[in-house]
Amino acid sequence: MKEVKGCGMRSSVGFLSQRRLFGNPLMKEEFQRLRLAGCTSLYKKDMLGHFGCVNAIEFSNNGGEYLVSGGDDRRVLLWDMERVLHARSAKPLILKGEHLSNIFCLAFDSTNKRVFSGGNDEQVILHDVEQGETLNVFLHDDAVYGLSVSPVNDNVFASSSDDGRVLIWDTRQPPHGEPFCLANYPSAFHSVMFNPAEPRLLATANSKEGVGLWDIRKPRTSLLRYGGSMSLQSAMSVRFNSAGTQLLALRRRLPPVLYELHSRLPSFQFDNQGYFNSCTMKSCCFAGDKDQYVLSGSDDFNLYMWRIPKDPEAGGPGRVVNGASMVLKGHRSIVNQVRFNPSTNMICSSGVEKVIKAWSPYQQTESLGDLDGCVENKSRSLYSHEEYISLVLNSGSGLRHDYVSQSIQEDPRMMAFFDSLVRREIEGWSSDSDSDLSEGAILQLHARGRRSTRAVGDGAGVLVGAASPVHPAAAMGLGPLSVNQNILDNDWSNITVAAMRSGTSRNCHHF
Repeated sequence: MKEVKGCGMRSSVGFLSQRRLFGNPLMKEEFQRLRLAGCTSLYKKDMLGHFGCVNAIEFSNNGGEYLVSGGDDRRVLLWDMERVLHARSAKPLILKGEHLSNIFCLAFDSTNKRVFSGGNDEQVILHDVEQGETLNVFLHDDAVYGLSVSPVNDNVFASSSDDGRVLIWDTRQPPHGEPFCLANYPSAFHSVMFNPAEPRLLATANSKEGVGLWDIRKPRTSLLRYGGSMSLQSAMSVRFNSAGTQLLALRRRLPPVLYELHSRLPSFQFDNQGYFNSCTMKSCCFAGDKDQYVLSGSDDFNLYMWRIPKDPEAGGPGRVVNGASMVLKGHRSIVNQVRFNPSTNMICSSGVEKVIKAWSPYQQTESLGDLDGCVENKSRSLYSHEEYISLVLNSGSGLRHDYVSQSIQEDPRMMAFFDSLVRREIEGWSSDSDSDLSEGAILQLHARGRRSTRAVGDGAGVLVGAASPVHPAAAMGLGPLSVNQNILDNDWSNITVAAMRSGTSRNCHHF
């Protein structure tokens, strides 16, 4: 039987990727399981439609026929995955309800007829999938970072917010009715999820208090704080497995960690050379037909998958599983979001880029790569600090957030901005600061330099618009700029100090 280069003997069953598997469901599951376990890489295909960073992705329930996505362009896109995989250029459906700012979280109800979206504009929008219309809007007091729909009642959903509250809403209540407050902390809740098997239980990830377990019948006090003596950590994501018996969590500057439902101490932590999670808000998820893997994106532009050891007692509590079973390469910037579809063994991932990547053990129309990781990836080098400043100062306009250009092309300036965050972390700059190297700081220094050299130029000066409250790192309405060499020759630490004072950007939901 003819082999496809780079796929080895596994290619002998590649033709099945275009066909349904009939017969005994157990045979299909075993086939899918063995195929995924035998891969060291996957085929990949780009999904293009967003104009900015893609901050949230979710598969539909019961088969993952659809994927919903949202990001900095404030739009919610609905993708038909069958068309995405087999068509040369599949366009998503754009839901009519548009946010006023960055979208951070999404959720389907159990029927896949409604989608919830939340974000930086302090509201959750309820969308009708079939008609694309907005059904309702739920107002919050601060940015919404997490959403979860009750597994037993599609009218009930939970939201987690930057105001330190976890709220339980009922869509049947009057629009201005008061939601039920499950938790109220001084620090932000970045993630919330209902337990799929015990819907009275919810898991949360808090920016200061770590990962917690809550009972809806006993509000305001958590049932369990995970982590033991290390419970007070900055947690950004938490997910239950499909059986509701385990939790997977992400913590800043620490590897993914797995907990048994009723145990404070971790069962396993997962690490790999190159894996790093510091610059942006990320999510994690289980993978495999029996949740036998865990997935997480990384600051090194890669996607990591680890196999969970079968014996939870092996090596003692908190044992580190050092070495991923699969490292997926192909993104060109930080990978923040990842979701797995157990029906098709497909992975979708997104982040700083405008692109969503679909990964599959089966070769599809116009997909790239192979199952052994032998095909060379088109990687790129990080922009230097000086290149980033040059991009800011030489750009013809500010980093705008109206997305009037509607461009799906790669944005070098945005890539360079996040490269600067990665470099800062690598070099240990301001390791305890939550601020970033903002464009506002660079532009302020540049404007100051221009004012000190008024003899140069045509008298028009530098037009620096008010910094957007949505994205303080972006200067809005910026006119043409000429590079002032005095600024570039300044000590880099001066720019860094100014950046520390400029505030934190919420673009792509980073720290």
